[in-house]
Amino acid sequence: MQLLTNRITGIAAAVIATALASPSVSAHHSTAEYDSKTIVEARGEIVTVLWANPHVRFTVSTKAIDGNDALWQIESADLTRLDRAGLAHDIVKVGDVVRFAGNPSTRSDRRIYVTNLLVADGREILLRGNVMPRFASADRVVYTDPTYSKGAGGAAADNRFLDRVLVPMREGKPPAWVSNPPLTPEARKKQAAYDEVVDDPVLGCVSPGMPRVILRSGPYAVRFVQRGSDLVMQNEWFEIDRTIHMDGQSPPADEPYTPLGYSAGRWDGDALVITTTHIDWPYFELYGLVGVPQSRAMRIVERFTPRDGGTTLQYDWTATDP
Repeated sequence: MQLLTNRITGIAAAVIATALASPSVSAHHSTAEYDSKTIVEARGEIVTVLWANPHVRFTVSTKAIDGNDALWQIESADLTRLDRAGLAHDIVKVGDVVRFAGNPSTRSDRRIYVTNLLVADGREILLRGNVMPRFASADRVVYTDPTYSKGAGGAAADNRFLDRVLVPMREGKPPAWVSNPPLTPEARKKQAAYDEVVDDPVLGCVSPGMPRVILRSGPYAVRFVQRGSDLVMQNEWFEIDRTIHMDGQSPPADEPYTPLGYSAGRWDGDALVITTTHIDWPYFELYGLVGVPQSRAMRIVERFTPRDGGTTLQYDWTATDP
């Protein structure tokens, strides 16, 4: 397994740069609806199961236990994460009695993002990073956080990192400047009006655009593969393929603006440098900073540099938007 690491780069004027961090939250989509400081716990019978991306969901009836007719609406981790953890799709079935704990919704009663699930066979499934077991002994706990998965990487030609599985390391904190980012007065006004629960497109399971697709992708693995003369950056988060054009040409005059933008790459020794323009995604975000408006003039430069004999890959980036 190769590791994707990072460092903080400098800030000047409207240039924004930071580290790729991986905090203990689900990264598949926004969980702003849920109160991460509160845990509720219950026991009941599975009534329905939806085992599919973008996230696994099920409903639980506790009527036989507490007499309440209302169902619990349970949102879980995404299918990709559960498959990586090796969980069979029938680990929870209609009719199973389960115990569960999680963060309650701030918008709906009896709706939670589940963190701990004790299934019928006695195993406890930890469905969020950095949560502690509540119900089972240590030998019966299943970790679904990709950080605990055992990835495998293939050999890369020319001592580069193509075809290797790259997993972000859990290190670093948002830089101090996120509390006072270098924004214009207009941008500050728009950020102040941002409501994450209402305005975040990813909360509605919309695939994220640049730079969120990489700066808030959490512990999900990425991989660069060759596709013709171009590279494709495969991101396990939302199963997104991002094309990196390696022909050395500028974007076509009629290049459309899209959430991922147009990425042009070049090799600088063993380092891969990617410049992305033509981005049509409303917000600039990284962990600790949300709701910053970005315009179509945004320009992002990323640099992936092998370190430690190729065992780690350092990630640096800058983003500039007038």
